[in-house]
Amino acid sequence: MPDVVLKGVSKVFPGNVVALQRVDLAVKDKDYVVLLGPSGCGKTSLLKSIAGIYLPTSGSISIGKKDVTSLRIEDRNVGMMFQNYALFPHLSVEKNVSYGPQMRELPLEKTKEIAHAMLELAKFPLDRANAKPSELSGGMQQRVALARALASQSPIILLDEPLSALDAKIGEELRLELRRLVKKLGLTAIHVTHSQDEAMSTADTIVVMNNGEIMQVGTPEEVYFKPANLFVADFIGEANFFEAEVSRSGKKTAGHFLGKFFDLSSSDSSRLAQGANRAVVVIRPEKMVVTKNKPFHKNFVKGKISIRRFLGEKIRYEISSDFGEIVVKRMGFGRSFHNGDSVFISFDSADALLFDFPRDHMEKIVGRKTA
Repeated sequence: MPDVVLKGVSKVFPGNVVALQRVDLAVKDKDYVVLLGPSGCGKTSLLKSIAGIYLPTSGSISIGKKDVTSLRIEDRNVGMMFQNYALFPHLSVEKNVSYGPQMRELPLEKTKEIAHAMLELAKFPLDRANAKPSELSGGMQQRVALARALASQSPIILLDEPLSALDAKIGEELRLELRRLVKKLGLTAIHVTHSQDEAMSTADTIVVMNNGEIMQVGTPEEVYFKPANLFVADFIGEANFFEAEVSRSGKKTAGHFLGKFFDLSSSDSSRLAQGANRAVVVIRPEKMVVTKNKPFHKNFVKGKISIRRFLGEKIRYEISSDFGEIVVKRMGFGRSFHNGDSVFISFDSADALLFDFPRDHMEKIVGRKTA
């Protein structure tokens, strides 16, 4: 089964609109890769370049050891599922799914066998195989589109926002089904989405993109807990950003923010330039601790709960201090706090990440004011 390798791929549309900028990416055989980023970041342009819908302005694309940069889409042996499903409205479900095998001129009986097998895999009821797409719900149409992509029997499946038209509950069920099918069939999947939840629950590897460039490639855990830069730290999940003055003495590192000094000696400073005296301290809300009693260590600040939101498995608190807002998330069971409660907020030094202070203003990087 083939790897997919992109080297220096750029795509510039008329009017000098740059969609991709010198993208290098290697997708391993049987990996489930999700391209994630904000609207206009280049993820769909990247997917369509792999598919052959777009020809790169520069760079090369190979599948296996074969250079496919200039090959037509039908010669690349990839299956594709589009955001709008792109089902043929005048054809039945069975004929929609049979389209790929028919284009390969397989015998009629074999074509029907493949179509029924893929519909069963996608958990589509075969007694509806003669229905037209307009007679199906969005969830059923999604299953037909998936079965059609699988029926191409290509080792690579490309998925362009496949779940965006579905409501949250159905989308959550089908994303798990989608991953199960890809893994069961031993396919390589490249999946475009703007949904972090979708990316986290389906991907082996997440590719975070912005402005036509790749910001980070890693597992869901890596991009969440070890973001490569401030953009990834802000875009993936939620984080507290603190503008800090940093001082060092031997093996000790201290940061001044929220009106006091905090011990940062065990913090990850690998993204901070040596000798830097100004930094951005990033701490995930799940890593912050809120208590009624004063902690025994020094890494705490006093505050008052201003907003409490119950989110089911978690409770999200916005806490006001004299020097800025802090977000904390706790499990949604056991003792909780209420609006107006005075509390102590603390963190372990090892749970803080230190980044170089950006040249651009922080609000431009993370889209809001920081403490």
